[in-house]
Amino acid sequence: MNEKGVPTSLETQRLRLVPLAANHADALYRIYAEPAVAQFLFTRPRSSDEFTAIFDRALQFGESHGMWAVLLRENETLIGRVGFFAFGEAKRPELAFLLSQSAWGRGLATEACTRALKHALPSHSWHEVIALVRPTNAGALRVVEKLGLSFESDFLLNGEVARLYQASRSRLEACRTTSGWS
Repeated sequence: MNEKGVPTSLETQRLRLVPLAANHADALYRIYAEPAVAQFLFTRPRSSDEFTAIFDRALQFGESHGMWAVLLRENETLIGRVGFFAFGEAKRPELAFLLSQSAWGRGLATEACTRALKHALPSHSWHEVIALVRPTNAGALRVVEKLGLSFESDFLLNGEVARLYQASRSRLEACRTTSGWS
């Protein structure tokens, strides 16, 4: 664990989540640039400089909220990132995740998000967790619903529709207990 209580890594059956670090930037930039991934991003970097600003923000939230590079355990390949931002003026804890298209459809996003939430709930005094998803991102919508988040509202974010999902701490803890978030 570091001085802020973020562990050096989190494990799942198929994944290793390691704290996001500068050495992950190039691989993550390639994932952000994948057309299939980019279509669902709310903040699409148009250059490496724009990506650097996004990445630096993720590193900052890694220190306070937790932000991890998602690696396949079998070969240590970086396939994405998962963690938490502080969203909006109210600084609501936002579960944010993305995976390379090559990792889609295998339950890896749910596995990564589940592990991040299992760490976050006991580590933070958050009353809720939210997630922002594009209405057309069927895979991400399934992930947040599996985790127990429910639709709250649609709104415009950067000129595009964002679907906000939310779950109270008690709902997340109940989902964790009843389903084991497997």
